Amino acid sequence: MSIRPSIPVVQGSKKTSLEFEGDALYLRSAREEIRIPLAAIGQVRAEGRAVAVELTAAPGGVPVEHRIEGASEAGATMFAATVNAALDGTPGRDTAADGSALVEAQPLPLDRRERRMRLVKWWSLGSTALVVLLCVLIAVAGEAIGIVLFLPLGFAAAGSTVVSVVALASWYREWRLMRHGITTFAAEVPDRPGTYLYTDPAGLIRQVSTWAGGMAVKVCYDPREPGNVILPRAALLRRGELALGLFFAFGGLVSYGGMIAMTVSAFAGTLNLSEPA
Repeated sequence: MSIRPSIPVVQGSKKTSLEFEGDALYLRSAREEIRIPLAAIGQVRAEGRAVAVELTAAPGGVPVEHRIEGASEAGATMFAATVNAALDGTPGRDTAADGSALVEAQPLPLDRRERRMRLVKWWSLGSTALVVLLCVLIAVAGEAIGIVLFLPLGFAAAGSTVVSVVALASWYREWRLMRHGITTFAAEVPDRPGTYLYTDPAGLIRQVSTWAGGMAVKVCYDPREPGNVILPRAALLRRGELALGLFFAFGGLVSYGGMIAMTVSAFAGTLNLSEPA
């Protein structure tokens, strides 16, 4: 019995990867997955730290090429040699056909971590823009000295609201999964302490890590996205996170409200920061 050597996954730059699975190559980026059947491939070339997957093409046509950059040179060479060796016995492969017709591409949804980071990013930018706008407005109103007060107060308010968004989003996710998700138990892998496995509705075995201890732990996951899983915490910790989020949200909103009120007063002529109290 012949044994096929292990085929490396080519990891490239900008979160790209190229993997050999079954009868196809999968080129994945942060936003897209491209499935390239072996029957569509003319050859795979290792070009230093790059891998080029050249598709078959009709006579006289220009072959379409998919590339991944920033890979390990040794890994790229091994990957190309292994895939090329597997091409000859591929059923239905026609080197004179247009291979691009067999290639499939599908967008990948943002994962939970990316969605959270995007929310934090845009909230931070929006909060900073509001602080800058209020500084400009109070200067236009003739109270430029107010900028000295608005900058530290505004960025403290921005930080508070960002913390509140993170805390409240985390609390809401756990609340939603506990109320609307599927609750089950994950069993510990005997020879891998801290690693627990559970089976989703499609029969796929999924992994979760925790040092909670015990032969099994309770998990809750989203039936539409089984990889979105949480280990329910004690009610006191959940309430504490909710209280923390509301506290920082209140502090940030009060600070913004105070700055907006001062700006309106400056335009109305009822605020004079230059005179001593």
